[in-house]
Amino acid sequence: MRYRVFLCLAALMLTALAALRLMLLPRQAERLPGTEAPPRRLVRVWVCSSVGGGESWLRESLKAWEKQTPGAMTFLRVVSPEEIVREDAVLPDVLLYTPGSIAAPQELFAPLNSITGVREPLLRAGRWQAQQYGLPLCYAGYALAVDGSAEPHLATTPAPTTLLGRPAATAEAAASPTPGIPESIEILSPGGCGLFTLGSLTQQRPPLPATQAQAEVYQRFRARQAPAALLTTGQITALQGQFPFRVLTPEEIITDQVFMASLFPGADESAAELLSFLISPDRQRRLSQQGLYTVREDLRLYASGTEALMEAAAARALTVINAYISPEDVQAAAWQYYHGQQGLSTALTPLL
Repeated sequence: MRYRVFLCLAALMLTALAALRLMLLPRQAERLPGTEAPPRRLVRVWVCSSVGGGESWLRESLKAWEKQTPGAMTFLRVVSPEEIVREDAVLPDVLLYTPGSIAAPQELFAPLNSITGVREPLLRAGRWQAQQYGLPLCYAGYALAVDGSAEPHLATTPAPTTLLGRPAATAEAAASPTPGIPESIEILSPGGCGLFTLGSLTQQRPPLPATQAQAEVYQRFRARQAPAALLTTGQITALQGQFPFRVLTPEEIITDQVFMASLFPGADESAAELLSFLISPDRQRRLSQQGLYTVREDLRLYASGTEALMEAAAARALTVINAYISPEDVQAAAWQYYHGQQGLSTALTPLL
């Protein structure tokens, strides 16, 4: 009898211990069918350089992608070219850059495949040794701005601004070469690829001051310290409504102002999905907020103003400098063309 009582007590104690153990173990939260959280996907994005307004467009686009893609997260960082080639660098999934920032792409990037709907001249800019390493996301061009004080009879009135401070309409632009550039006018120019545009706008080829950085050229013209300056279209858009000036646009676009994207080896499919999202029609239409131009074959963004003239010129003829040519080679070829030492085709061919 005592033996049976002992067995019953032992069984009760074991049952109690098992129940206590279950109570102390961490319990997983119960989920209803179909409510499982999507897996988190992080895409690391580095920006080495960008066209004017490109980084603002990118930040907005990354937020939009995260919002519409379950589980998607992005990490954005601005870096220098030197950080990319460091031996101990922990590289990201995606790099964004402009031509002249990267050399030897075959040593850094994974080839891209199955790109459709992008204009061929822009695609060629990201091609190297018959492989596509760079995807163009947007581009800008060059045009000549002439301060109204240098030619008051031709200057336009600044466009009225809205309550948000942005121009309500773009200033009128004059198609080159009529009317042309006033004789003996000083022109600020950053040199490089922009000289192909400047050379096409004037037959006089006025002497240029020492080469300056594009940002310095813009700041001096904005401060009205120079009567004329070769600016990017993004800079011209930013100046609209500030003071009277005239814009001379080229008949064809020759540019190195392209925002490129590449994938590093090991990037997963989420990074490729992000690139596809950035060239989608909806994201490309948003480029008009920054005065930038779409890379898509089936899309136009502008109806009037300087932006429309530049877009029409690009539809006629668009030449894009290869992203992996050195800036020194571009500078040398552009100077030779500007000074009449080489024809346009001869100067451009090694840069494509």
